[in-house]
Amino acid sequence: MNELLRRGPEILPGTWEYEWVASVVAKAAEYAGRDSHWNGKLYEQDGDISGIYHTDGSMTISRKHVLDPARAVYAAEQTPTRDERWAASSATEMAVFQARLSLSEFGDESAPGATPNGSWEDLALERGLADEFTQRYVGRISEDLTEHSLPHGHISAFPAYTAATRRLMYPLAGATGLGVNQLRDLVESTERTQRFAVIADRAIDHQVGDLVPDAHRAQLREHLTGPLRRGLGGLAMTEHSRLTDPGVKSRWGDSSAEWTALEFETNLDTIKDHYESWNAEHPGVEPPELPDSALETFRDREDEVRQIWAEAGWPAQRPVAGREQAYYQQLPEQLYPNEREQEIARLQQFLWSHTAPSRHTAAQTESGDRSDNVRSIKSAKRPDRGVE
Repeated sequence: MNELLRRGPEILPGTWEYEWVASVVAKAAEYAGRDSHWNGKLYEQDGDISGIYHTDGSMTISRKHVLDPARAVYAAEQTPTRDERWAASSATEMAVFQARLSLSEFGDESAPGATPNGSWEDLALERGLADEFTQRYVGRISEDLTEHSLPHGHISAFPAYTAATRRLMYPLAGATGLGVNQLRDLVESTERTQRFAVIADRAIDHQVGDLVPDAHRAQLREHLTGPLRRGLGGLAMTEHSRLTDPGVKSRWGDSSAEWTALEFETNLDTIKDHYESWNAEHPGVEPPELPDSALETFRDREDEVRQIWAEAGWPAQRPVAGREQAYYQQLPEQLYPNEREQEIARLQQFLWSHTAPSRHTAAQTESGDRSDNVRSIKSAKRPDRGVE
């Protein structure tokens, strides 16, 4: 078993630690307007991560990095020092992040169109949403739970994921006919396995409505969820890079959102044109599925976006299905790789061999075999400026 997934001693109800975590979870649920799925079981977390929200509903929390620094302020009998308040601020952010994760329901991975829990695209969306929630509400939650003012710096734990998720909400809201906040609420209240599907279904309903036969919907959904999965999942390499500055990661997230939105909207326009033109020429007659020419156009767009990523320095996207040989033949041979090229090679090996987007098996998605929703302690710190 992965050492990070090993639960430490149980933290029992009635202890200060348990009651503080429970109060953070309750406040997160109150501000989100949704119930938590935490089952009430809390354990200590070893290592340099804040904790894990497990698929069985239990939670682990770091005593060293979260509970002890928080107690120095939240249970303080005297005015805490500046350093103690900064440490408690960081601890609160980690606890709020974990609490927000417990508000999401994992869902059924065997359902049609499901996104595997723990896939890179799932983690990117969930972490981006949870990070944005934490930045928005951590100050209010700390004010509710302590009289001591905490200096929250709002440093993103996942800058690439958060920037991409936030920016994507605007074009997707337009495509679905919803407001940005309405779309975010819809996505967050939907099971994680069905979030991409619910966006696609809402866009189809809004743009094409009754023109699409039910038998066509699964295919259309795939052509709309594909750009979202690749756009967010493809950021895993950027997010995991140790040579890239958080500000640069954020800009990558913005750029990825632009490319993703463009591919999504263009695919949606192609779908809309097909069904509207057929209905105009053959009113009342059930339309055929998308022609092969449209499917080839979709593959061309996917290839174009993948090429943009590669030329910009992040070859994180897998080759288009059916075009693998041409892709690998184009890869340049690095005889004397520099530090950045070496890191990219390591990240490719790590990402592609573990949980590459939409390449999961049931065995790979067992909660006991893989770390899910991990927020590393160092991710909350601002590293030295790195790759631009």
